[in-house]
Amino acid sequence: MGGNAPTPTDRIRNVLLVGHGGTGKTTLAETMMATAGTDVRGGLFDFEPEERDKGHSMSLAVASFEWRGHKVNLLDCPGSADFLGDAFPALRAADVALFVVDATAGVQAQHDQLWEACEAIGLPRIVFVNKLDKDNAHYQPILDALRERAGKAVAPVLMPVAGGELSGVIDLLHFTAVQKVDGQRVESEVPPGMEEVARRNRDALVEAIVEVDDALLERYLEGEIPEPKELAECFAHGVATSSFFPVLCGSATQAIGHRLLMDFIVEECPPPAAEPGGPLALYVAKTLSDPFVGRINVLKVLSGTLRQDAHAIDARTGADLRLHQLFALQGKEQAPVTEVSAGDLVAVAKLDDVCTGDVLAEKGASAEVERVAPPEPFHRVALEPTSAGDEDKLSSALARIAEEDPSLRVERDAETHQLVLRTYGPGHVELTLARMQRKFGVSVRQVPLRLRYRETLRGAATGVGRHVKQSGGHGQYGVCTIEVEPLPRGEGFVFADRIVGGVIPGTYIPSVEKGVRDTMAHGVLAGYPVVDVKVTLVDGKTHSVDSSDMAFQMAGSLAFRDAADKAGMCLLEPVMEVGVVIPDALTGDVMGDLSSRRGRILGTEPAGPGRTTVRAQVPEAELTSYVAELRSLSSGSGSVTLRYDHHAEVPDNIARKIVEAASAAT
Repeated sequence: MGGNAPTPTDRIRNVLLVGHGGTGKTTLAETMMATAGTDVRGGLFDFEPEERDKGHSMSLAVASFEWRGHKVNLLDCPGSADFLGDAFPALRAADVALFVVDATAGVQAQHDQLWEACEAIGLPRIVFVNKLDKDNAHYQPILDALRERAGKAVAPVLMPVAGGELSGVIDLLHFTAVQKVDGQRVESEVPPGMEEVARRNRDALVEAIVEVDDALLERYLEGEIPEPKELAECFAHGVATSSFFPVLCGSATQAIGHRLLMDFIVEECPPPAAEPGGPLALYVAKTLSDPFVGRINVLKVLSGTLRQDAHAIDARTGADLRLHQLFALQGKEQAPVTEVSAGDLVAVAKLDDVCTGDVLAEKGASAEVERVAPPEPFHRVALEPTSAGDEDKLSSALARIAEEDPSLRVERDAETHQLVLRTYGPGHVELTLARMQRKFGVSVRQVPLRLRYRETLRGAATGVGRHVKQSGGHGQYGVCTIEVEPLPRGEGFVFADRIVGGVIPGTYIPSVEKGVRDTMAHGVLAGYPVVDVKVTLVDGKTHSVDSSDMAFQMAGSLAFRDAADKAGMCLLEPVMEVGVVIPDALTGDVMGDLSSRRGRILGTEPAGPGRTTVRAQVPEAELTSYVAELRSLSSGSGSVTLRYDHHAEVPDNIARKIVEAASAAT
C-alpha cells in the first residue's frame, strides 16, 4: 500500500456512515482520519457552501485513510430526512454500514428507515453510540431500544466507563476497562461499581456470538462459557453474515473509543465481495457536478482492475465509455490515480450521460446490481424562472441537478402547465434551488401549486346553441339542441347522436361534438376541465348556404354552456390515499390531524415493532405542506406515502373561494 499502488481487495474496507442528522457522523469520520494522520483542518467532508452555512451534511462525501495496513473508504451520508436520498444508492458501494447514534437523543427515525434498507439487501451493520461525554447521555436505554427493534443479534461489544466525565470504555469480551490517563491508553479492571451491569451486557454479547456457531451454541447451552479467543473468532463471520450486530461506543469530540472502532473495522468487518481476477465491472454510487471539472462519478470496482483509459459499456444506455481521468476523493480534494483494484472506490470525470445506479462493464461482460431505490419524494412545489433569460436554462439545470440527486423528481404537468419539483421537504427544495443558482447560474422562484380540480354537472338539462350571423355576403348558421346528464365518477365523456330525419347533416355532427369537447376542456365554472358527462344531440337546424363546420362547433359550445347553466355545476377536487407510518403513541394525534384536514380515516394496521400505519383519504388541497408538518408533529419519526385515489365534490364554502380566485385571475 501507499503511493499510487492499488490496494489488495482483502485489505479494503468500505464503510457507509449513516444515522440521524446531528449524531456526529462527520465528526467521528474526521476524528478517525485525523488519528490515521490525515489533515482534516478546515473540515474534510462538509465542504459545499450550503453545508458550511447550515453546519451539517447535505450530500454524500467520500474520503479514505490507512489503518494497520488497510485502506478504509468512508462514505459519509447526510442524516436529515430532507437529504436522505444519497444514502440508498450508496448502500451498494458499501460492505458495512456504521450506524452512529446520539447518546443524548436515542434511536431516531432515520436509523429505522436505513436499518430496514440494509436488512433488505443483507448489508452488515455495526453501531457506534456517540456523545457519551454529554451530561444527558444514556447508554443502557439506547442499547435496550436497539435490541427491542432488531432483536438479540444487536449486542454490546463496548460500554462506557460511568462516573463523572467519560474517561474510557469497557471491552466486554475481555472484561477490561480501556481508558485515557494523561493522554495514554491504559487497560485496567472493570470499576467495582460497574461489574454487575457490565456482566449482564457481557452475557448478552456471549449469547449473540454463540448463535453464530453451532458448536459454541451447544457448549453454551450445556453450561460452558467459551473463552474470549473462541468468541472473538466468530466476530467476523457474524458481522459478515448479518447475524451479529456489534455495538461500540465513545465520544468523537473527546477522541474516546474511536481507535477501538477503527481496529474493529479492519479486524472484524468484511472486505469487499469483489472478484480481482474477473472482467471489469463498475457500479456508479454517486454523481456530482463540479463547476470546474464538470460531471464526476464515484464508482465502486465490482470486479477486475480499473486502469486509466479503460473502456466500459454502460448497461443502461449501451454507450462505449472511455474512463480517462481517474482520481481518489478526499472530500473535495482530488488525487490522480492510474490503477484501482477490485473492491475499491474511485472517481471518474467527464462521463457524459452516466448516472447514479448505472453499471458499467467491459465489452462482452455483464454485471447486475439490484438498485436500492430511495423513498419516493412527496413534497411538491411549482417553479418558474425569475427572468425570461433563465427559461431556456431551467430544464437543463434541473436535469443536471437530478442526476446529482436521484431522489429528486422533475415533472412538467401537462394539465396545469407547471414545472413541478418533488422533494423530501422544504429544506430539500432550498438546497436544490441554491445549488442551481451557484452551479448553473439559474435563478428560480416557487409559485403556488395549481391542483387538478375538475368540474361536473349537478343534474340533467337541455341546452340550445344558436350561432347565426347573416350580415351580407357569406354568413354563419348552426343551431343545435343537446341534452346533458351527469355520469358516475370516473366514467369520462359520452357523446350520443339521436338526430332523426337529417335535420343536421352527418358531416356536422362531429363539429357539434368538437365544440362541446372544447368547452368542457376549458371549463364553465372556474376554468377547470368538465368530466363525467353524457351529451346527447337531439335536434338542430341548418342552412343550405351558411352552415359550416365552424358554425356547428360554435353552436355545440353555446349549447353546452346553456345546458350547464340550467343543470348547475359543481367543483371536484383530487383526493389522495394517504399512508402514515408513526410510533404507536402518536396514532391518535395523527388520526386527529388527518380528520381536521377533511380526511376520512380508513383504518390502521401494524407496521413493525412499536409502529402503526394509519390509512386515510384526504383532499390534496389539505396536503400541500403535509410532509413538513408531519415531520414536526412526529419529531421526524413519521413517514408518509401519497397516491391519487379519486375526485370528490368540494364543499360549497370552499368551492366559492376557488371560483372567486379563478374569476379574479382572469
